[in-house]
Amino acid sequence: MAEKRLASFSEVWDCIPKTNPLPISVAAAQDRNVLMAIKVALQRDAILPYLIGNSSKIEALIEEIGIPRDRVVVIPAQTDEQSAYLAAELAQRGAVGCLMKGMINSSLFLKGVLHRDFHLRNGQLLSHLSIFEVPGFSRLLFLSDGGLNIHPNLAEKDSILLNAIDFMRRLGIDTPKVALLAANEQVNEKMPETLDAWQLSQRAQQGHFGSAVVEGPLPLDLAISKEAVAHKGITSKINGEADLLFAPTIEVGNVLGKAITYFGNGVMAGLVLGAKVPLILTSRADSYDAKLASIAFARLAFSQLLMTERS
Repeated sequence: MAEKRLASFSEVWDCIPKTNPLPISVAAAQDRNVLMAIKVALQRDAILPYLIGNSSKIEALIEEIGIPRDRVVVIPAQTDEQSAYLAAELAQRGAVGCLMKGMINSSLFLKGVLHRDFHLRNGQLLSHLSIFEVPGFSRLLFLSDGGLNIHPNLAEKDSILLNAIDFMRRLGIDTPKVALLAANEQVNEKMPETLDAWQLSQRAQQGHFGSAVVEGPLPLDLAISKEAVAHKGITSKINGEADLLFAPTIEVGNVLGKAITYFGNGVMAGLVLGAKVPLILTSRADSYDAKLASIAFARLAFSQLLMTERS
């Protein structure tokens, strides 16, 4: 029997327990789309938000958007750097279980998270995971890493894969299908990405990634199209139904992700994995739908983590 896959972001909300709202700190929260997403998440009783940044702008937006003032905590910060620091400090004290990027540059946001005053790293490599809802696609599509690691070596790719697979299992995808992307399915010494993909696929066959099906190198068509697999006569356990597209470099992941968004009208949720708490990292230009979906995934991951700790 085929394992069920989430088909839309609305299904993610349906999977979230109605208890234990996620305390979340938002760095540079003076952003309309962020606060619109916060409003909807509050209506679903999913979060307890701490809004950090330019307090006068935050207060004005809260009133304009119609967020109940008694349901949020506003913490003033003089600079973006200070807002990221204060957001991370709340996580360090255990007051929040998630950090969210607002109207702040990604590097400044991550600099606050990784500040030496805190201990939010858990020894793992930080990596970015995108999740897409694409019109006409039968399932949510995952992509890593198109936002953080520039040109990962083999060991770093291993860590990125483990981060993504662990997160997908928290969502109930026990046997994720992972396509290690390259320009061609043939191993070619002149294309180092194909060599790395082959080595990772060999590790998968030895059980290194658990029950995950990891194949590569694979071009994009063989990763997502059954018709392409059949036409080329390729034998594949993924068979054109990849859950996770694994990008060999940040350029591949970044361009592919934006192509899905702008050409395919997809909506992207974005998280950074590998820290002690999930980090919501979306583009400042992203829609409120993208930011709301990112909150949903962080909320679900938080719930699953609590359930694991209690079992």
